[in-house]
Amino acid sequence: MLFRSRHAAWQFGSHRGAAIGELIVIAITKHMGASLSWFAVRGKTPEAVLQGFGLKNVGKEYCKTPFCGGALPSGWYLVIHGRHEFANDEARRLSRGCEVIACFVEEHVMLSSASGWKDGEQIWSVTHDAQEGDGHLEVKGEPPEGFAAVRDHLTKQQEEEGGADFIFDIPVALVKEITGYRHDERPAITFDNFVKPTFFQRVFGR
Repeated sequence: MLFRSRHAAWQFGSHRGAAIGELIVIAITKHMGASLSWFAVRGKTPEAVLQGFGLKNVGKEYCKTPFCGGALPSGWYLVIHGRHEFANDEARRLSRGCEVIACFVEEHVMLSSASGWKDGEQIWSVTHDAQEGDGHLEVKGEPPEGFAAVRDHLTKQQEEEGGADFIFDIPVALVKEITGYRHDERPAITFDNFVKPTFFQRVFGR
């Protein structure tokens, strides 16, 4: 199995105003190896997206939470869930009445997965699991335009350079091609924090 160290361009010193959820993502990515899911949603308001997750936006308020995100310049609304692997049922529910791009990475075992959903139906998925082999890539459905170019470029890089799992990057790079977001690069926005309200907060609206 091939492994490579991941490089995160983000630095703590240059993000003094960052949300704590964003800093958690930075720490997970830069120092511990990423293990997280993120969802990009298009076709719903931010309020409706967060309602679907059962989350509340607390802005830049300091709070320890595995959830953060915001509106991307590409028009997608991003929700990041640290230390979480999304389930198909979750993506199916969230995509009712809209489009959803879901991505999961687990760098400790070099597993990456991306999928596209619309109106409760999965349109495509691309998965790499290094435990199944260095060149493993499972493709289902009809991936979006740009997939072939991303696959061919990274497969060629794998063949020519070796010593690194470039196939791992195929799902991740494809999601960036669609949404503009990648977990190990500096984001184009400063994230807001999202929290799950307690029972009493839901009842009394606080």
